[in-house]
Amino acid sequence: MSLGAPFVTYLELRESTPEGDPSAGLSHSSAGLVLLHVLELAAAGEPRGAVTVVHEAGEHGGRYLEAARTLATAGWAVALPDLRGHGRSEGPRGHSNGMREILRDLGDVQDHLAYRQPEAPKVLLGHGLGALWALAYACEKPGDVAALVLLEPRLQPKFELPARPSGLFKAFKKLGPDTPGRLGFGVAADPADPLRHDVITLRAAEQALEAAAKYAARLPQLPMPVLNTAAQADVVPWLERSLPR
Repeated sequence: MSLGAPFVTYLELRESTPEGDPSAGLSHSSAGLVLLHVLELAAAGEPRGAVTVVHEAGEHGGRYLEAARTLATAGWAVALPDLRGHGRSEGPRGHSNGMREILRDLGDVQDHLAYRQPEAPKVLLGHGLGALWALAYACEKPGDVAALVLLEPRLQPKFELPARPSGLFKAFKKLGPDTPGRLGFGVAADPADPLRHDVITLRAAEQALEAAAKYAARLPQLPMPVLNTAAQADVVPWLERSLPR
């Protein structure tokens, strides 16, 4: 059976408090909502399950379209969400209100797939910092993940962040949760792909460091099958050819 064209879904998600919890508001109003862009591919033939691909920081779901086509050809429905602050999803570039927000959003994507295929196994595939968020989700909601694939996971992330002011500079320079820093690990602005960026805010970076400290040690304890490709040399060949570089 031939492979269909990718299609776009926008999930209407709640805005977040600074701590990453859902903000107060009316669920039937557009105020207080954030649109999350999800590129999807239907499985060719009878679906074997569904795969959600969590992209690297600074990237977006569309950069994984080649890998998604390979998975769809093999019988997997695929969702390629753009996390908040990335790609075509709403939100300040590179900003996240933290782990709670990201885990909520991944849960909403999983629920969306479950609505389409309620009995199909759900696989999480994360790349780079996205692998860290996929790991965190699997630790918090193991019953929602049939298998976990971690591609070059950033379990010890490092970023280029603005130094916190000291002394007299405190009065003139204020840093807040949305103060931008740089990822510093290769993702760069690309004239050919304006959706890419090299921005991570203080809050997003601090939460990534906290997630790494909290979840990396729990990786061996996960109950589902896990494929952890810790280095580029370990990546499955067809995935290695498909990953954004």
